[in-house]
Amino acid sequence: MPGFHIFVTQRSFEGHSHRWPLFIVFLLFWVSCASHQRFHEQLIGDFGRIVLHQSNLGINDFVLGVPHGTAEVDAIEYAKTISDRTGAGLVIAYGFKANRIPVTQPLIHTTPISWPATDAARPASVYPEFKKFLRSASVGPLRFYVGIRIAEEAKQPPRIEVASGGLSFEQLKFLKEAYTAIRDRSIKDMPIPKVEIALNPIDDISWNAFGAKNHGVLMLAEKGLILRMPKVLTLPDFKSVYREIIAKWVIEASTVARRISVQMPEIQVKQLPYGRIDLIPSRNNSRGIVIGAPHGSFDWHTSELVEELSYRTSLASVVTRGFTPTECGGWRINVNRPTERRYPTDTVERATDRAREVYQHFTESVFEAARGPLDLYIDMHQNSSENNIDVATLGITREQARAIKSKYQEIRDRLLRNEPEVAKVNLVIEPLDQVSIGAWAAKDHGILRLSKSSLHFELPAQHVFYKEHARSVYTKILAELIDSIAISWLHSNANHRATRYRRVKDLRQESRSLNSFYFPVT
Repeated sequence: MPGFHIFVTQRSFEGHSHRWPLFIVFLLFWVSCASHQRFHEQLIGDFGRIVLHQSNLGINDFVLGVPHGTAEVDAIEYAKTISDRTGAGLVIAYGFKANRIPVTQPLIHTTPISWPATDAARPASVYPEFKKFLRSASVGPLRFYVGIRIAEEAKQPPRIEVASGGLSFEQLKFLKEAYTAIRDRSIKDMPIPKVEIALNPIDDISWNAFGAKNHGVLMLAEKGLILRMPKVLTLPDFKSVYREIIAKWVIEASTVARRISVQMPEIQVKQLPYGRIDLIPSRNNSRGIVIGAPHGSFDWHTSELVEELSYRTSLASVVTRGFTPTECGGWRINVNRPTERRYPTDTVERATDRAREVYQHFTESVFEAARGPLDLYIDMHQNSSENNIDVATLGITREQARAIKSKYQEIRDRLLRNEPEVAKVNLVIEPLDQVSIGAWAAKDHGILRLSKSSLHFELPAQHVFYKEHARSVYTKILAELIDSIAISWLHSNANHRATRYRRVKDLRQESRSLNSFYFPVT
């Protein structure tokens, strides 16, 4: 340790030789702690504090977070066990839960909030400070984040519930099996309950992770997990065993998050100043068809929908998170076209440098996912103003639209036969029907015109997205519909890709050199 010296004389050694082994052990432990840990703290008014415990020995791109250290003391013990095993940095926030101040996500609002005069200094969220601590604990990009929470007993089933980000369905299924194996080996015949685990999105969980996933810590890290532990695992006899189980499992998860595997598709993450773009490759080696969620955070649940559609159909997908007024200072970057708009007041879209840059990254990811010419691009959106599923199109004939509509009705009626509580939503599609939302901006100067054929889905929030069960049923309906469409397109377009590829290159170059400044909102 720099600046620390030990001077030992022969006489002192000879006179107290029986005490030296104990003294040396203590000294080595003290030096190890002093040299291998760095401690930083920030007080935020009288509302709380954030503390960083950073190791010099561990993994430089793996950080642990405990957002409610005062109210959930046991979460600190679990996190410290993992940090000790891995050397990962540890960030702990204290006091903010009692003050109802968000830690792991920004405050998501489109209109200002007025706090009482006595709370003038109260922060709306301490996520910016928490984020700075997470980044300072990581050398370079934050590759892997693990958050630890303890649930209130009445609000969660007696199982570990995990929200995830940046991990494929295959990786999550592997981790679920790995947890069961680690747990069973560790417990064996001990009189300790075998607590189950649920990993979202392959499993439903009882707590809402939307903010952390679409605007907060799970968007910040390339890959991440937030573990919400049941109250039973804070009991002393259980905690000592499950601390080791969770530590071993998180080590396995950190390995899965880093390694490249043919059996478990890797989500390719592109992190930008105002959000992120995730590319999920095709699982069946198909080319030319991509599903997109350009407003994955703004159009609630569309990012999760497209991830599941990609898994169920094996088609490639590109999913964005962020780029909303929360990240962009009151503006939404449109992503699937090179413009942005101030919400909720503006009635025009403005082309800006940052919007062009995001659009360029998005289109590059879409073409990378297509692995060549883009034969069919499918955009997924949500709206709260319509009752039908609107499908705006480019490059679709009336006969093709009629076939898609007929197939949708057949699938919908079959899957809703035993679901009387789920609304039967109609589908209207161009050029067969008149649609309310025509996606004219994305057609005129956006992603829809770069594909040989394009489908722009607008899903009604009140019928499809608001209720979890309806969302699950319509995900199955849409997956079966898109799978049917894809099979038809893959067969009918195989002979036209070379010609289309040259035309698409010209269109992409043209889209990057747009000189117009304003576009009407549609």
